[in-house]
Amino acid sequence: MSSGQYPSIWRGALMFKDTPIPRRRLWGTGLTTALVMSGGLALGHIEWGIWAFLGGFTSLYVHPQPYRVRAITLLIVGLGLDISMGLGGLASVWWHMALALGFVAAASTYLTGTFDVPLPAGFIFVLVACISSALPLHPANIIWIRMLAVLGGAGIAWIVGMVDWLWNPAGPQRAIVSEAFFALADYGASLGSPRTMVSAQHKAAQAVMQAHETARGTRLVQLEHAANEATHLFRALIALAAHVQEPLAPVWHQLLQNLGDQVKHPGKLPLTVPEVPQSLGLPWMRWHDAVQQAVAVLSGQSRPPFELRLYQPTVFERLNRGLSRHALVLPATARIGIAVAFSVLLAHLIGIAHPFWVPLTAAAVLQGVSTAVIAERAIQRALGTTLGLVLAGVLLAMRPPNVATAILLVVLQLGMLFFIAKNYGVSVVFITTIALMNIYTGTHAAIMPMVWARFKDTLIGSAVGLVAAFALWGRASSTRLPQACVHALTRTGDLMQSTLTAASATKLAHLRGSTLSALLSVQHLYQAALGELPPVNRDEVWPLVLSIERLGYLVMSLVRTPRTPDRALAHALQPMWDALNARLQGKAVESITHIPHMPQYPAIEEQLQELAQAEDLLAPHQALS
Repeated sequence: MSSGQYPSIWRGALMFKDTPIPRRRLWGTGLTTALVMSGGLALGHIEWGIWAFLGGFTSLYVHPQPYRVRAITLLIVGLGLDISMGLGGLASVWWHMALALGFVAAASTYLTGTFDVPLPAGFIFVLVACISSALPLHPANIIWIRMLAVLGGAGIAWIVGMVDWLWNPAGPQRAIVSEAFFALADYGASLGSPRTMVSAQHKAAQAVMQAHETARGTRLVQLEHAANEATHLFRALIALAAHVQEPLAPVWHQLLQNLGDQVKHPGKLPLTVPEVPQSLGLPWMRWHDAVQQAVAVLSGQSRPPFELRLYQPTVFERLNRGLSRHALVLPATARIGIAVAFSVLLAHLIGIAHPFWVPLTAAAVLQGVSTAVIAERAIQRALGTTLGLVLAGVLLAMRPPNVATAILLVVLQLGMLFFIAKNYGVSVVFITTIALMNIYTGTHAAIMPMVWARFKDTLIGSAVGLVAAFALWGRASSTRLPQACVHALTRTGDLMQSTLTAASATKLAHLRGSTLSALLSVQHLYQAALGELPPVNRDEVWPLVLSIERLGYLVMSLVRTPRTPDRALAHALQPMWDALNARLQGKAVESITHIPHMPQYPAIEEQLQELAQAEDLLAPHQALS
């Protein structure tokens, strides 16, 4: 990522992002919705189909994952939607509703944030709970029928989400691992271009880490080897980037893409490695050898000479990490839980008889990582809901028959999914219409009063969400960025010292994984901090973030050379690591003028000097925030 400027709020709210079309989720969601609605029509109870339709939202969480992971994910999502339906339906008085909806919002935000679940993340659980709270609780035991219908819809979504395992059991895994090679090709093509290289490096690092996470869960040795080779190539490319000032030749770009295709379709393409003259130096020879080894391994001509794994945290470790005071998901969880519960209280105090739309709007607005994004969400929610209310009013006024209602819900669901990653405001048009059609089917309320009431509720909920964004941990990213930089620098130092002292392969793999995770976290927090109001000081912070990233990736690129430990250099470096960290934390004020001479690692020595200079830019306050 570049140091760039965060776009204006209005521009960000109205712009369309160039995101790929989620074809797999589109046909899966469309098929699921068609099946559950057809089931309701066949049984003569359109409302059963609509309740099952809410369980069918499980289809929105089909992402490229190993099928074993996807099966567990969809099962948990389906159960979560069912629990949300139950909690929303049992909230018969306002304070029950405040507690129930606040809990659903907080729990779903924490879990989806901890496990990096992309859009729609936790919002769908809040949507289901809010819709459920708006439905009448008669006849007796109706809530259990609704929960059973939601489970049925989730079950159908689970089957549809897993069905392509029958003909392509390793397809998602191969696609994810192959993306690492495509990202490496783009990284190589960006060398020598400061504007694009940092972004390409960041994307390549993310892709390599995701490839490892995927390969570890596949039990497919070939994919594990491919992920290992992607790591070797990434490290060799980092080392090469420190010595070249121009993009790799197109032949290398094509070769890396061919390697990605080879992972997707084994044996499909012939792979030939260009010769590299020894006169170009050690980094070029290392790059050539890494590519040659990857070609041999992926072509099945040889097995890798050794195994290299990046350590990946367990489920328990990820859950525990989310509870850390340095984690960004923790303030987001507390913020949305408090805001949703408060919005119910506010709606009750001002006399709104059916307050469910106020917390729903507040939760929708708070689906963002920074105050600027949340402000965009408020604009998008207000505009999208207004248009959605008009569309819902027109459609409901036409009194569509049950079959037409079923068809409309399929179309609206597909529209929501198509636009949700491109422009949230457009997807809100479809979300609003879906929600009102669900509620109208269960209540048969007067159309125009319902639409007008929801419009007023939207304004109130948007205001609550916007105030919460600024009042509750509004600069969470900025305040966490300093500690993230310290953590990344500490991990980098530990990895460097362990490499120089010839630590075990297991320890080095663990440190490389934790270093990569720390570097990605720094970039994520920095980008989020740019979107906070007021934003972080770019002129001071970007040189430091860039220096830490470059240093971390350079240290990750080290091979275990020299074969004999260089404990003398490790001993000489330790005071420097301590001083860099102390100064970053504001514990020291003197400039770091002595960097140990490292003729065998000139790029790292140069980057350490740049890091010391970047820390000087923070003087005299010695802090990032």
